[in-house]
Amino acid sequence: MQTFVPGRLSPASTSLMVGPLGPPDLGVDIAFLRLLLPSQLLRPQTEVMTKAPQQIQVAVCEDNDALRGILTSVLPEFGIRVFGVSSAEALDRLLVEREVDLVILDIGLPGEDGFSASARLRHERPHLGIVMLTARTLVADRVQGLNQGADLYFTKPVDMEELAASLFSLQRRLGRNVVKPVRPWELHQSQFSLEAPTGVVVELTANEVLLLARLMEVPGTRVDREELYRALDWPSDDNTENRMGTLISRLRSKVSQAIPAFPFPLRTLHGFGYMFKTDQVPKP
Repeated sequence: MQTFVPGRLSPASTSLMVGPLGPPDLGVDIAFLRLLLPSQLLRPQTEVMTKAPQQIQVAVCEDNDALRGILTSVLPEFGIRVFGVSSAEALDRLLVEREVDLVILDIGLPGEDGFSASARLRHERPHLGIVMLTARTLVADRVQGLNQGADLYFTKPVDMEELAASLFSLQRRLGRNVVKPVRPWELHQSQFSLEAPTGVVVELTANEVLLLARLMEVPGTRVDREELYRALDWPSDDNTENRMGTLISRLRSKVSQAIPAFPFPLRTLHGFGYMFKTDQVPKP
């Protein structure tokens, strides 16, 4: 007969285990599980999915593997697309690669903590929604979190239905405040520059100009790697694939740092190539 001990979650299942049977860093508070599992995971899926009129994209930055796994498993049932990371450094890389509407931040992260990450993200990406989800319940922590840029502050345990509803509510409020672009992104090839909808101009290298010129010939159309290699006059081999990845990563980082208000619409289609998903026309 299996013995269950309060306060432990088996990483391989949703069964509760006790004491030393599981690694300490995967421990999950029983009250937290009671809020998460019975009301959300056991509810018929059709009932849950009707709650979300449209999908939003959320990054969960939580270093506890079990808690991050629960959030990334349950929130999609409400029509929320979730990307999970375990540190602020990994979150920064994700934000360069993906369009994200909101971020859920733990405070006690390895490396840069949630307070510092929130303040920095609020400065770098003023239109990004920031939600803190933490075990810290003191009023002083709540005040610090909100002063450091968080839009919402939740303490663990949290009811997943309330959290999902709050995420949609925050996204609706942010959507009303975001200034929509009034003109397209424009590539100025002769000036080696890219102009954003805000009018901010980013200087480009010769290779970045050649890359964007090919991608922006027909916006919204997939361009495979081989076509980009030819546009850059690069050979087709493993070294070139790594070189392309570095070029794309540096370009995204450069544009995102210069123009944090608008996501850079260069998409990676894994296994297929790349796409520039907006209406721009390269200028000579």
